Amino acid sequence: MKPMRLMFCVSIILMILLAACVPASTPTPIVIVNTAAIVPATATSVPPAATSTTAPVDLAGPPMQVGSTYLYFDGALLVAVPGGPFTMGHGGSDNPEHSVTLSDFWIYSTKITNRQFQQCVAVGKCTSPDLNDNHGYTDPARQSDPVVGVNWAQSEAYCEYANGHLPTEAQWEKAARGPTGNIYPWGNNAPGADLLNYNNNIGRTTSVINYPKGKSYYDALDMEGNVYEWVYDWYDPLYYKTSPAQDPLGPDAGVGGQRSVRSAGYKSNNDQVASSTRFFKLSTDHARDLGFRCVVKDPTFFAPFCQAMVVYGMNPSGSSSSGSSNNQCPDPKINHTEDCAIGNTQVNNIQLQATSPTQIDNVTVTSNGNPAGKLCKPPLVDPPDTAVHVCPLGITITITASCSISASTADAVSCPTGFDMSADGKTCTAKGAPGQCPTGSTYDSTHMCCMGLPGGSASQCSPGFHEYQGACVPGSSGLYNPSSQSYTTMSGLPCVGSHNNNPGGNNQCPNGEAYTCVPTNYGTICYCR
Repeated sequence: MKPMRLMFCVSIILMILLAACVPASTPTPIVIVNTAAIVPATATSVPPAATSTTAPVDLAGPPMQVGSTYLYFDGALLVAVPGGPFTMGHGGSDNPEHSVTLSDFWIYSTKITNRQFQQCVAVGKCTSPDLNDNHGYTDPARQSDPVVGVNWAQSEAYCEYANGHLPTEAQWEKAARGPTGNIYPWGNNAPGADLLNYNNNIGRTTSVINYPKGKSYYDALDMEGNVYEWVYDWYDPLYYKTSPAQDPLGPDAGVGGQRSVRSAGYKSNNDQVASSTRFFKLSTDHARDLGFRCVVKDPTFFAPFCQAMVVYGMNPSGSSSSGSSNNQCPDPKINHTEDCAIGNTQVNNIQLQATSPTQIDNVTVTSNGNPAGKLCKPPLVDPPDTAVHVCPLGITITITASCSISASTADAVSCPTGFDMSADGKTCTAKGAPGQCPTGSTYDSTHMCCMGLPGGSASQCSPGFHEYQGACVPGSSGLYNPSSQSYTTMSGLPCVGSHNNNPGGNNQCPNGEAYTCVPTNYGTICYCR
């Protein structure tokens, strides 16, 4: 019996010891899902950053709050639109008033310009606009005008190149009206010529920064007037009745294949510039008063370019300073007076004028698209001169000019945010930050910046500025960049009596003018003056 008890006790002890040696149960594996966003094909992937011995880099990025701005890779100034509710619509048949809540987003403060779009074309990510619509696309004096002559797909292609997208109707309207549903970007006061380019006051597109008084609650410029803007959504007049209250993306299809269009154009009247107004066009349409702007989610997506041009006359916010330069380049002039010539013919006396340091480089005279300079006496052709030319009615005279002042003697010089100025004050060097590089440039992992901007420029100048003598300078009229001028000869002057090819008395010319004949290399020219 004792041997059995002994064996039993030994068995119990062995079982306890063996149990202590059995491995614990295998835990359920934790699956880690990589949710990092896929890098678009338009960006160059960044190699792992090398260990740096320089000062730490601030990775925080700009704050998402009203008034916050960020200078983007293409020279655009982004403005922050914090998330939250706003009033959308204004009681129309296709825009009933309702509340919509949006997430945070950043929107271009200006419409995309000719210069910005040219850069996208240069790297093969965009196709050229219709030049029959966009007469100023290659005009150096109109590089800060909005790009026009682009359809919906061309516009979205640029936004994708910029790691963004066209704004939804809701995003566009909130950026224009603010959180409380202003009627217009500037508030609820009636439109005026100092607030926007509309009502055919100017008759063509203008620089996207020309109307600072018309900016929106979020500091977005040109939200009304100048040119209409493509947005992301398809157009459905009944969509607002069923649209979601949070981040609406538009209907799945458009009525008649139409896309939504917002803003207004330079020919729009008072009734068309309320920011709740909806328009629509076929996505394949393009026009001389239709452009776009973009929305981006992450303003720090792109690393800075390694070098940038110094900037003259820029505020800390990245916009043009309001003060004028001490070294202005006056615009050239086409002086013209109405007169009567032989045979009671109505004519214009034309004289070109430029004030130093501005000089007229080119004169073009056309009639119905054909050269017409030789119709003037003496001929009005290149090279430009200061003589008085007697020209028939109905011809269009256009002059372009340049200026030769030194940028270094003008407005205060600065570097864009995130750049340090070189010792000689001529270039700006990036402080460095991680990010992707735009198509056509490569990432320098040592300095954390992008090397080389396709097209030969060190960096893009912001809208309202242009490259001059290796710097970005204000591009508004009268500052470094004389505007081109154009005039079409016309007359309301009654020409009565008969001159019979001979000088006559004052009674043969209106307003007491004297009938004068002048011998020239092109024959005798007679006119009233």
